[in-house]
Formats: sequence, structure tokens, C-alpha cells
Amino acid sequence: ITMPAATGTMALTSDIPAAGGVTHLGTMTTTSGTSHTITGLDFTVLNGLIFVVSQVSHSDGTGRQLEFGIAGVAALAMGATVTSSQGAVGIFTFDLRSNTGVYTYTPAPGAGGIAPITSGNATDTAVSLAVLYDIGTNLRASSSTSVSVEWATGVTFDNGVIEVYGFK
Repeated sequence: ITMPAATGTMALTSDIPAAGGVTHLGTMTTTSGTSHTITGLDFTVLNGLIFVVSQVSHSDGTGRQLEFGIAGVAALAMGATVTSSQGAVGIFTFDLRSNTGVYTYTPAPGAGGIAPITSGNATDTAVSLAVLYDIGTNLRASSSTSVSVEWATGVTFDNGVIEVYGFK
């Protein structure tokens, strides 16, 4: 609180740095198609990315891993395999300065997974995976780039959404 002596009024001020913050970069609705991409992203102003994976599933009879692609680099398969009766749920936090991240996800290997639901609550065991991605490449040099997600071997999405955020 500051109080100018001349007027006697009070003003609330903040020391929040102007450079910080989180920005919603886009939504990938994963109810169809084999790949989803958000384009036109400027990584030169970001330090990291957050992918929020919500009930993402596929229609193939075989278990598949989600693959994440950053800045046009080949997608990297992450997490446990997800069968057609399960939905992937998780958060992938990625640091663009070090090209490292953590993907905390379910279904955990051997845990059975969560079937997608339309109301109510569900829980499952979650595990974390350390991620080293395209080490040695400056991903922050990309001023017009993209992020993408697909299932390993290109099977079709049939449920869920992935929200993508950038942080400074």
C-alpha cells in the first residue's frame, strides 16, 4: 500500500514481474483424427510448456503410447500403453531451456487404467516419467513453431482433450 502525502489517498501496488505468467496456447480436441497440432507458436518468449491430458483414448484394439512433438522434432512416445477401453490422464511439464520434463500420467503400467467417464469421479495410480527431449537443440530459437500429439503407429483418437499452456 502506498499513500501519497499530497492527496492522502491510498493505492495498492504489486511487485509481480511483468515477464512472468502462463498463457493458454490452444486446445487439441482428440475425438477424431490421427494427429493434432497447434501451430504458429513463438517459443522465443517462453521458458516452458504444460500439456494437460484429459481422458484421451483411441479405438484400436492394441495398447498404444501417446507421442508428443515439440518444435517440429520427431514425436516421442511417453507413458504406459493405453488400450481402447482406457483414457490417458496426465500432465506433461516441459522446460524449453534444458529440453527436460516430467510426464505424470495414468494408466500406470499394470494398473488397469481409467475408463473415460462423462460425470462423477474416478481415480487411478499415477506414475512419473522423466523426459530428455532433443538434447543439444535450442528449442527456444523457434519463433514460428508447433506442438503436436498422436498415438504411436497412427491409430485414431476417439475421446478427450489436451490443453496446452506456455509459461514465461
